[in-house]
Amino acid sequence: MKKILFTILFSSISLMIFSQEFQTGTGLSTQFQRVLKDVAYGKEGVDVEIDGSKYFYKKSQDAVINLLDGYKPIRIKSNYNIIKETIEIESDEKILNLKPNKVVSVTFKDANFIVYQGNFYKQITKNNVFSVIKAVRLNAIEPDYKVGIVDKPNLRYRRADQTYVQSGNKKRMIRISKKSIIELFNSSKSGEIKKFMKSNKISVRDDSDLKLLFDTFQQDLKTLR
Repeated sequence: MKKILFTILFSSISLMIFSQEFQTGTGLSTQFQRVLKDVAYGKEGVDVEIDGSKYFYKKSQDAVINLLDGYKPIRIKSNYNIIKETIEIESDEKILNLKPNKVVSVTFKDANFIVYQGNFYKQITKNNVFSVIKAVRLNAIEPDYKVGIVDKPNLRYRRADQTYVQSGNKKRMIRISKKSIIELFNSSKSGEIKKFMKSNKISVRDDSDLKLLFDTFQQDLKTLR
């Protein structure tokens, strides 16, 4: 991948500012103009011809962006660029990208992205002991084709997410299988967890189902090593 050039953009954005209660208003805020140069940068690069979307959503969605340094939350159309691993926000002129080190979280209607160890992760659930987070990833694969019969196809994006249990500075990757998930919990709870998964039709590949499982048995998770 070619080296990406980071440049600071000082451009005006027409957006709505959220109050503490997330009530919207219109017009530019002098405060946000100061915030903008601190939390956003532009990325320039050449896109590789790969079929499929590199974004988490098909189109930008309303999001609440919680910033560090005491700034008020803001609401603006945003999307997660999976390839660049950054939150993109829309401006009048071009797309801006949020710096992870200036952001606490970005909350969409059905997903919450947090910053952990300098990177964005989708947060599945959180309690006082641990969190379950997901690194949203894409791989580029070459589709099968018959050489000499059809033209060589473009590469194609395929999701390759990685899910972790995180506590403090430790995180452990979770293998997404029923057996592996059950083994994360104390062995004395195995039978109860199996019954719970069956009765609630838990799919370990569904984030909402994982949240229900980990929330229900949060006191029974083995200590991270």
